[in-house]
Amino acid sequence: MMSAIKPIGGDNLTVHAALVSIGLIVIAFGTGGIKPCVSAFGGDQFTKEQDNYRRSFFSLFYFAINAGSLVSTFVSPIIRDQVQCFGDDCYALAFGVPTALMFVAIILFVIGTKYYTRLEPTGNVFVSVSKTIWRAIKLRSKVPSKHRNKEHWLDYAHDGTNSQEIQEIKYVLRVLILYIPLPLFWSLFDQQGSRWTLQAVRMNGVMGDTVILPDQFQICNPLIIIILIPIFEATLYPFLRKKNINFSPLKRMGLGMWFAGLAFIVAALVQTMIDENLTLVPRSDESSIRVLNGANVPCTFSGNIYGWDKNPEIVGSGNTTKTLEKVTTPGSYNIEYNCAGTTGSVPVTLEHEKAYDLIIYMNGATPTAGNAIIRQTKKSNSGKAYISIANAYQDALKVSVKGDKGSGGALTVAIGTKGTYEEVSQDEYTIVAEGDPMSFEKLNVLTGAAYTVFIYNDGSHKYIKDIYENDVNLFWMVPQYFIITLGEVFLSVTGLEFAYSQAPQSMKSVLQSFWLLTVSVGNIIVLIVAETSLIPSQADEYYLFAGLIAAAAILFMILANNYEYVDEAMLNQFAEDDKSSTSSVSSEKSQDGDIETDEKKSKHGRANEAFEKDIGFEKNTKL
Repeated sequence: MMSAIKPIGGDNLTVHAALVSIGLIVIAFGTGGIKPCVSAFGGDQFTKEQDNYRRSFFSLFYFAINAGSLVSTFVSPIIRDQVQCFGDDCYALAFGVPTALMFVAIILFVIGTKYYTRLEPTGNVFVSVSKTIWRAIKLRSKVPSKHRNKEHWLDYAHDGTNSQEIQEIKYVLRVLILYIPLPLFWSLFDQQGSRWTLQAVRMNGVMGDTVILPDQFQICNPLIIIILIPIFEATLYPFLRKKNINFSPLKRMGLGMWFAGLAFIVAALVQTMIDENLTLVPRSDESSIRVLNGANVPCTFSGNIYGWDKNPEIVGSGNTTKTLEKVTTPGSYNIEYNCAGTTGSVPVTLEHEKAYDLIIYMNGATPTAGNAIIRQTKKSNSGKAYISIANAYQDALKVSVKGDKGSGGALTVAIGTKGTYEEVSQDEYTIVAEGDPMSFEKLNVLTGAAYTVFIYNDGSHKYIKDIYENDVNLFWMVPQYFIITLGEVFLSVTGLEFAYSQAPQSMKSVLQSFWLLTVSVGNIIVLIVAETSLIPSQADEYYLFAGLIAAAAILFMILANNYEYVDEAMLNQFAEDDKSSTSSVSSEKSQDGDIETDEKKSKHGRANEAFEKDIGFEKNTKL
């Protein structure tokens, strides 16, 4: 939030970047502290007789998360877009509202502390597990291959006192093997906030008088989740149990991965529709330049670019070179012009991933070239349009744009240059040149487009579309959101409960941590694919991810088929045995009556009498 407050740091981008970095680091620490523990903490509120209620808790827990996401995804963009502060969109308020709500949540959590079951920490489990694994690897390496007769490689760490810990680590490692394919799922799922939002930027979110912002459309995910979770909990899962259909957690998770792949196939098909009317713009190793002839005579352009040295391009008065979607290699070039006998040469330097305009105008009676000006090539993140004024008139112009939904202030544009009105809404606009008797017909501005109003020497003008409008409706993305959300419900909601139920009491947060680690690895995979830019077509990239998740789903099914569920009663017995041994040791040390009891090790909240004993899934069932 502080990084979005302009007076802090002023125009010094380094200060703002430093504040953003600090904020991200703090969020990372906070997330690392709360996320692995909060779901495990919730599961701890249920007794072993309340297994089915605990399963419902994980669904409701996920429901609550997405209810909050639903509100923030919808409200934050509105606050940012509709409220102005510090002379710009109010990002400070958009960040400040959830910050205030977070403080409210902390207060409510503290108030409810006395009602919770709280298991006291018993030491650094991660360090202990790491030491045991390292001990096993080290001791096993000292044993010749032909003499290795232990049933499991972890058994080499056995020292006569840690048999329970070794057995618990075995359980955890069996689950971690199942986690191997999961990063591929998250590499697809988390593209909703990146690749899919960029896809939405190129689509039309206008519905009558309502405009849906591209980053608002992510609301589909939490909205569908809060609809599906109650439906599944109330209808689908009870129906399957009643019909004795084995729809085990691992089967649900595997199905979730297949749904993610299907969602990306649908996304690729939508992207193909978008690409049919997508303006070709320079990529990271490309650049482009267009010449606008505002002189009152035709001009011939030549030079060491676009093959003009062999085939010069002739451009009539008030027209442009045919290079809007023609790219070249970044570098230094020399553009020569001949306008009815008047010749000249303009050196230009084209940078990576940028497009330029060069305006020819009349300096008195002499055709003259201005400087190369950067042209807009990227669509607005809000889905709105751009209007630029290219001035090849006889003098500087003061131009305004006026529409029913808003107007642009007066923009002074020097001769031979351009000025831009940023992010104007879809509407019909009237162009007004103050102090000059010019007549402009209305400009019909469409969402996502960019226009140049080219005014040349005699006061005539031309409307040029620099970026094509978004002609694919945003609601074509609903199917892909629905499908990947189905995958999330089956994989993520189920995975949280599965990780909790299959972990020993002392390892539950550890296993939740590794679950979150798969999310992190998935995001790294996306960064690698995005930064390498090996696949120029976005649709083809979606197909690639669909193929990767298919391979991951097959691997997961193979691993899951060999997995046997652990009976939670066995895990609970481990915990009870650990408590008993701890209590006996403590009682020997506490002859003066200061005996450490279970009541001290586990602080219980109020018992919920509404819970009744229910039946969990059968032990030792496969997949």
